Formats: sequence, structure tokens, C-alpha cells
Amino acid sequence: TDPSQPQLRQQNEQALALKVTHLASQDARAIYKGTSYDLRQYKRLQLFTHAEALLDEEAEKPANGELSVFLRLGSDYKNNYYEYEIPLTLTPPGNYSTNKTSDRETVWPSDNMFDFPLELLTDLKIKRNQEKNRTGSVVSNTTPYYQYDPTKPSNKMTIVGNPNLGEVEVIMIGVRNSSRDVKSAEVWVNELRLTEFNE
Repeated sequence: TDPSQPQLRQQNEQALALKVTHLASQDARAIYKGTSYDLRQYKRLQLFTHAEALLDEEAEKPANGELSVFLRLGSDYKNNYYEYEIPLTLTPPGNYSTNKTSDRETVWPSDNMFDFPLELLTDLKIKRNQEKNRTGSVVSNTTPYYQYDPTKPSNKMTIVGNPNLGEVEVIMIGVRNSSRDVKSAEVWVNELRLTEFNE
């Protein structure tokens, strides 16, 4: 990180390919990285995402929206985290040029891109806590509480436990199968970044 340019934090993350084969219905697979970030200084999180069916004839090819990509930020990956999930639009097989805008949009669809204000996550925590304190509420810290992004209603936001954006110790990226059948695919994520440094 260049301290003279705090408005854009990018740690040369580059691209990461997640290949999932025979992923069962409602199951997920993920990778994670231990970190030590204070995200409170930034307003937005961005991450490009691409998905494609495997060319293998035996592979169970998904349709648009049957698989989703999710990003977890928290002090751990199981008991205290925020999660943001996007249903995936798949890129059809073919050859694409990085010089053509239409090809770039096909390979890296804007619908697949993580691009949201971090305030959405803290607002979700406030709403969950308000709901939890209502008389007769069944909401708790130990069960997932979710809402949909008001600007992108197909994208789901979840909170579990008591995560803190000032103490992010784990970043997890994964693929979830929301269909009723086994599916296989390859998902790429590229350029995880925090933007709009709060001065």
C-alpha cells in the first residue's frame, strides 16, 4: 500500500480462479485469507467477478443465477462476519478481446461486480440489533440475519455474530449452489479494492 495514496488500497491481489466441480445443491466452497484491516477509513468495496461453465461434457452446467459468489468479512469465517452475495451471470464460451468494450462487459459483467458502500453492512447490523431487541423477536446474534441490497435487489447481505469493520481478520470468497441440482463451474475474481478514502 502506498501511504501517499490512501484513497485506493490495492495489494496486488490480481486474479484468482475458483473451480468447483460437482457442487451439491445448497452447498458452498470457499477460500479465505487471514488479514488485519481497518476498513472504516473507506466507503466502498469493489471486486470484479467472472463465471463460466466448464467445457467438460460430463460437467453439470449452471444457468444464470443458479450459482452465486459471496464475500465474507469478519473476525472469523463462521461466527462473526458480514457476507455479501451476488447471483452469477455466466459468460458464454468463445473468444473475447480485451480491446472491445462489449467483450469486456461479457467477460466481466457489471451485474457480477461487487461494488457497494460498506455503510450497507453497518446499517444491516443496526437493523438486526433493533429487530433483536423487539419483544418476542426470534432474531439473535448466532443465526444469520439477512436483507437484500436496496439498490441491487438480487444481492443478499447477511450478518452473523458481532463483526467489526475496524477489525477485519478474515476475508473469504466462495461459490454457492442455490439450484436444486449438482453444478460445476469456474469463477474468477479480480482486483479486490477499497475506494473513496474518508479524509
